[in-house]
Amino acid sequence: MRRNSAGALVVLIAAAVPIFLLGNALWLFVNPWLVDAQYALPGFPDDPELSNSAREELAVTGVESVRPWGGGAELLREARLPDGEAAFTEREITHMGDVRALLAAFLTAWAISVGLATAAAVALRRIAGPGSVERALARGAVVSLAAMALIGVVMLIDFEFFFDGFHGIFFEGDSWRFNESYTLRRIFPDYFWGVAGGGVAALVLLQAAAVLLIVRRRARPDPRSPADGSAIDRNPSGREPQSRQRATAPK
Repeated sequence: MRRNSAGALVVLIAAAVPIFLLGNALWLFVNPWLVDAQYALPGFPDDPELSNSAREELAVTGVESVRPWGGGAELLREARLPDGEAAFTEREITHMGDVRALLAAFLTAWAISVGLATAAAVALRRIAGPGSVERALARGAVVSLAAMALIGVVMLIDFEFFFDGFHGIFFEGDSWRFNESYTLRRIFPDYFWGVAGGGVAALVLLQAAAVLLIVRRRARPDPRSPADGSAIDRNPSGREPQSRQRATAPK
């Protein structure tokens, strides 16, 4: 029974690790600084009509609107192009609302996974002893490394395939498809998503590698202890203590 319980707890912790690492990356990347950084890149594509400063301002508005704690759809409805026209259509606003809902759902799952994994770690340590939690974390880190490495390879080989597949899974029908005349496409070109996706993948990989490194360092034996793990001989002379000698001396 204890073995089954420990196995279930290990699976829970290992499954929570990828969610936790990806959630950390999203918390970091879904911020206006990402827009500023990308628009400052030398190879960022220009738009034939909109200046980069106008595009950057609208892109920041877009990011702010999808953050669960941001202003939401109202920010998009209030946004204007340089000529005074509405920057986003209702179709674009609806899609960004879907993005916001998806992001909120994932970050909620992130918070739940943190709570469950913490509780599972406490229970696992009591059941299986020291080192059990570290082994579960290592398994989750390995899964994260393998999964994100595979995703990274797919993005490098055919980013459009990855992009379309991702949206096909999480969004209904063609609600996410926009041609080049839509503002969303003009402020968030494919280049933007390629860099953002690569950054998220790299950050997850770095976190997973850090977890493995920390776990391995904690698992190293104490150099002051014997290599075979036996108890340290505190009486190297081999002589029995005087009290024992007296107790065993012949009468």
